Amino acid sequence: MTTPDDRSHGSIVELPENECLALLETTTVGRIAFVDGQGQQLVPVNFAVMNGAIYFRTLPGGFLAQLARGHDDVAFGVDHQDVFRHGWNVTVRGSAREVEDRATINQVLSNHRLEPWAGGVRPLVIKVSPTSIAGRKVSVR
Repeated sequence: MTTPDDRSHGSIVELPENECLALLETTTVGRIAFVDGQGQQLVPVNFAVMNGAIYFRTLPGGFLAQLARGHDDVAFGVDHQDVFRHGWNVTVRGSAREVEDRATINQVLSNHRLEPWAGGVRPLVIKVSPTSIAGRKVSVR
């Protein structure tokens, strides 16, 4: 018979901001969360981290284009888990705005991590400027 003390115990560790940023760079898909006139939204996007900010591309007339006008309360998240019951998550909170600087737009458009998965041209570049970055690692022993 198994008792509660016989079961595996896990641990959760808060991650420093520099480790969170490093983990963000290990993956290419995250989720952008915001509230609009229809309520809460949570949308997957492929992204890249450049100079501590998160960038993604979208269609000028697409659903995510509403963030181009400026949205001061967004969250962005990524996570990972493996078969050994280890995982991590990173959550970025901040604001989203359209990038208008031509040099930054060119840098984003040439980043291979940001090639549109859905195909087509997605020239509108959105930047998420973090106000906070937090993460945790969990593991079961």
